[in-house]
Amino acid sequence: MGQTASREKFRESVKALIELDVSSDDAEFWDELWKIPSSAQEVFELIPPEAARRLRDDRFENLATLFTQATAQLCQIVETPYNIYFDQALNCVRVLTRILPFLLEKGDLGDADEFVEQLCWGTGASPIPGDEKIGLMVGGAKEDEMSTQSAAKDKANKPEDEQEPLALLVVHAAMHMLFLPQFTCDFYEDADKGGKRGNNRREHNTKEDREMRAEAGLREKKVEWGVPILPRPTSICWSPGAGVSASELGFDAATRKYDKNRIEVLRLMLAACCDPLFSPADEYNPLASRWLAVATAADAPNAICLFYSLLNTILSYDPRGVATMSGFSEGHHVKLVELSVQVLCVLLDCGLPGSPEPVLDHNAVPVVEFDMASKGGFNIMRTLLARMNSSKELTFVFDGFARLLRNVYESENNYLPHAAPDLECFQELLVLLWKFLEENPLFMNHVLTKCNVNKLIVPICFLMYKSRRDPAQIGLVHICTFVLLKLSGERSFGVSLNKPFQQKLPTDLPLFSGCHADLLTITLHKLIVNGAYKLVPLYSCFLTIMCNVSPYWRSMSLVAAVKLVNLFELFSSPKFLYSGEYAHRHLALLLEVFNNILQYQYHGNAHLVYAIVRRKDSFGNLASLTLQKAQSQCHKIYGDHTTVAGNRDKMTLSQKGIPNIDGGETTSAHSSVTGTPFQPTEAWLTELKESLPMETVTRLLQHLVPVVDEIVLKKQGVVDEAEILAVLNEITMVGLLPVPHAIVIRKYQPNQYTALWFTAFMWGVIFLRNQNLPLFDGGCIELFQVSVQEDDD
Repeated sequence: MGQTASREKFRESVKALIELDVSSDDAEFWDELWKIPSSAQEVFELIPPEAARRLRDDRFENLATLFTQATAQLCQIVETPYNIYFDQALNCVRVLTRILPFLLEKGDLGDADEFVEQLCWGTGASPIPGDEKIGLMVGGAKEDEMSTQSAAKDKANKPEDEQEPLALLVVHAAMHMLFLPQFTCDFYEDADKGGKRGNNRREHNTKEDREMRAEAGLREKKVEWGVPILPRPTSICWSPGAGVSASELGFDAATRKYDKNRIEVLRLMLAACCDPLFSPADEYNPLASRWLAVATAADAPNAICLFYSLLNTILSYDPRGVATMSGFSEGHHVKLVELSVQVLCVLLDCGLPGSPEPVLDHNAVPVVEFDMASKGGFNIMRTLLARMNSSKELTFVFDGFARLLRNVYESENNYLPHAAPDLECFQELLVLLWKFLEENPLFMNHVLTKCNVNKLIVPICFLMYKSRRDPAQIGLVHICTFVLLKLSGERSFGVSLNKPFQQKLPTDLPLFSGCHADLLTITLHKLIVNGAYKLVPLYSCFLTIMCNVSPYWRSMSLVAAVKLVNLFELFSSPKFLYSGEYAHRHLALLLEVFNNILQYQYHGNAHLVYAIVRRKDSFGNLASLTLQKAQSQCHKIYGDHTTVAGNRDKMTLSQKGIPNIDGGETTSAHSSVTGTPFQPTEAWLTELKESLPMETVTRLLQHLVPVVDEIVLKKQGVVDEAEILAVLNEITMVGLLPVPHAIVIRKYQPNQYTALWFTAFMWGVIFLRNQNLPLFDGGCIELFQVSVQEDDD
């Protein structure tokens, strides 16, 4: 059948399904439908959203038959994977991928439609008028062809208590098809029998790994039996890396001949797991999705191989190696990498966190205890992530993130020969990085002590700097801030930032000669003074990050020093200081930055000392502030009816998602007001004076201002700044500054709003990144708001 003819025939079949009642016994119609050659693009184009909803709402019996038969055929291809039926199976995959999101719109997280519930999860009588039971039946299948009908009848004739719901069958079928011989992987033999994998695993249990786990307080537990969590058979995994080595795969690990089929089935997995989209954000429960629970259960088929296949496909990809490779479509593999990270993030976003405690059976094979694996909310994917505990695997994970995130600026650098192609899934990669930092207790320590964490910091700073003015990228800035805040709570992070920064990024970042702490501070300064207004709620987070790293900052560049003092002038200006009752808390954090450096890293930071001396009036004005002066300044800026900039309507999801910080205050000046005009009061001034740690800077100025003035006087006002810096470096402040205070580190504390923010952000990215083949229609999405911007022309 020609392409045009098949397209027209498929169009006619879809039209008939929408407009006519087609009996499930009409073997000729259904048999012909599944055999019509079609592409994913054609299926999506010929079943637009309005047609899918009409089919669901007006011809539900037809939709039920369509869903049932497509699922039955996938189950059959799993049982008898003959390649002559692969094209027909792909048709089923594409149709299911198209219709499932529209079913889930009325699933139990959506409108909770009774018919949809019975179709997807029912095992008894159907509520559809005229149907006694929904069984797995395929019309028109012949014995010498796919033999789906006999298999379907076997399923349908099971006792009621043994029947499996269609939702479970379609998810399990997809997970089987991701490892189907000659469809998504090569033929394989189970070489793992006899405990070979267990022996290999013991070889990986090095002394360094044992010491690392002991340092983290992870004690090994021995049990008789459990659910094994090693990939078996290893030869079906798509790529070597974590969990499986290249020698264990037993085939050419670089093969990409199955990429197209893997892409098709991964799209089906996304479609089957998308019901969080249809839950209102304030009602979303990560334990509520039964579809995701099926996909992440301990007995989900090939779940362990899927975890390592997705992870290794993502983290082993090297965009820079593209120019030297041939014989495959790079576009397909890039799409596979992008879908892999999306599916993995989705599977890691439900259920309960996995326990990182290592548990081994009597053969020293890693397992999960049966009672743990059978509990509600158990997620095998999160367990596997939490239990990654070898230095070799954690290094592989870090190197993968560093390589892929580096692509965000390497792809824009025109000076590099054979520049890498642009990999667009960096937001999903950041979500996955966050999952590792949050859920694997060994990963962050490994990154900070065994790796060069700056390989992550440079692309994160680049992304934040580049995205600061784009309202569509506010979520990206948020997730970068989360990562930095998490890392900054560790001393090793601040120490690592002292490594010299010598790269040239493809952006208008101010030129400076310094370290990575300078890069971080200059970036955050730019986000405050030249970022989108929606970043205001993050100001406290930005300042907290600077504050956390400041005690370890050995030598600040001139540019960073000037930027920091500029921030002090900004936050102490009347316009900002009187914008809200708690606006001065930003100043408290900045003063803590100065105090940390002056008291712990004075020598080597003459640039900051001199910058403070030059702006002595800003500090003096704040120290001498009186109530009368404050009220006068406030009246001059805001008038009698003081109002504060900012929209006080509805708090957005991003504002709700601001992280809690242990010992810190995250309320921004603009988001803290209650709508009541703010006027300085005696109580306000008292709190301001008590909360601002001015003593260290005040004593510094008292001692150094006369010294600098004397130098300037001797030179009759013509003085080289290098001379002043040299003098400042020679001066000791021992005994002149207050006794050094204890270093305060504010650590990120997870909360429900943060978790919800990550879910909404992740699905928002997935929604936008799947518009070329629009997997989801924004019309009924409730997890976040979808707005369509009309073109000017």
